[in-house]
Amino acid sequence: MTGPDARSGGTTRRFALLALIAAELLMSFSFFGYLHVEPISVTTAYLPVLLAGALTGPPEAAAVGAVFGLASMWKASASYVMAADQLFSPFLSGDPLGSLVLSVGSRTLFGLAAGLLYLAARHLRRPWIGVAAVSFFGRTIHSLMVYSTMGLFFPEAGYGPANALGGLLSPMDLLFNLTTAGVVLAFWRAAGSRLWQRFQSRVELSRTLRSGEEYHRLSLAVAIVVTLVSALAVTFYLMHRIDYVLEVNGIELTDTGYADVLHLQMQFLFGILSLMVLVVLFLILNRRYTSYMALEGKLDSLTGVMTRKAFFAACSRALRSLRPQDSPPACFIMVDLDHFKEINDAYGHPEGDRALREAARGLREIFGRESIIGRMGGDEFAMLVCADLSDAELEVALRRFRERMHRVAWADRGLTCSIGALRVTAPRPPEELYLEADRLLYAAKERGRDQAVIGSMAEADPAAV
Repeated sequence: MTGPDARSGGTTRRFALLALIAAELLMSFSFFGYLHVEPISVTTAYLPVLLAGALTGPPEAAAVGAVFGLASMWKASASYVMAADQLFSPFLSGDPLGSLVLSVGSRTLFGLAAGLLYLAARHLRRPWIGVAAVSFFGRTIHSLMVYSTMGLFFPEAGYGPANALGGLLSPMDLLFNLTTAGVVLAFWRAAGSRLWQRFQSRVELSRTLRSGEEYHRLSLAVAIVVTLVSALAVTFYLMHRIDYVLEVNGIELTDTGYADVLHLQMQFLFGILSLMVLVVLFLILNRRYTSYMALEGKLDSLTGVMTRKAFFAACSRALRSLRPQDSPPACFIMVDLDHFKEINDAYGHPEGDRALREAARGLREIFGRESIIGRMGGDEFAMLVCADLSDAELEVALRRFRERMHRVAWADRGLTCSIGALRVTAPRPPEELYLEADRLLYAAKERGRDQAVIGSMAEADPAAV
């Protein structure tokens, strides 16, 4: 059984982090994270921290741990909580720094430690055993860090590391630890499955191929602000009506009581907003996935980039959307693999296919987010880079791509390519840009191959790099 590579899937990794943060808030402010079954109270709010460590990495787990700590600090800042819980509040404990370290610092350290342990588990011969072991003891590790911090900053409370180990082998603790291990292991295995990997690659490609939904940042910011303001308006309105209803029924809230009820209302607000975030993230991922599926018929089956027809259509749309003041607004690039026929003849067509796939992958890695990439046929690729790159930045990017191609090697040779890069200084049909970039490409071939030539429309003496 293999699990996910925490380094892969940049877009889905960011979405996973946001989803886990939202899940942490939802669990912290609902019965999902705190189960009260008389006479015991059990917390499972540490579970998103473990999932972040298992599915992403130590930094993400530490971030989710910090959110866990902030949520617990907020909850501990109400006057109705027990004295032991008030130690987590900088406003009620009498030691603000100690409470901050206890509530946020210990949970952040817990996330970092869990992430590092999961990272080590991935290098085991049977990584799933390590993942299960870290998950099983995750609750104990969390308790150990919290109680140790309490003993350090608040020794008068009578808590210490021994409290974390008490009852470790009790039936109830064993049940919860086994359940935690089962949940984390199930998510870890699902994230490493072919089904999820295929979904992840399609979501990533939808971004790379510019086929996903494009969100206007200003509109998104306005929507977020309007949502928060509206949510706060509803919260304070309900608080006012609750106060009025209690007063009508002969119950008058004190200032402390009013603050406590408002505190609970804010917890409800945080829980609802976190649920909204989860729904929005699901809708965005679903949109990107369906966008990719709609585009799949327009992709080259071997390399995953656009076909010639789809590429020119996408370029036409992109060029129409460029702003006239952009200088230069874009760059049209042609790439041709050197001596490709010899690779096929010497090593066979499967190795030739590997070279084509590596070239497409390299273009996506170096230029992906700001580019439209297509396979023109055979070993020839074209790309429209919609970014304001200086000459130096363009030269560096082209050099990085060629160096990456050099690492695609066979027994006695490496892969090289010739490149023609055309500065787009005015709106032109993509077919014209293609012809001009092709001229620069052949100039690179005439100069000995394995180099890039940069020029502009009808330039007499293009520069080689």
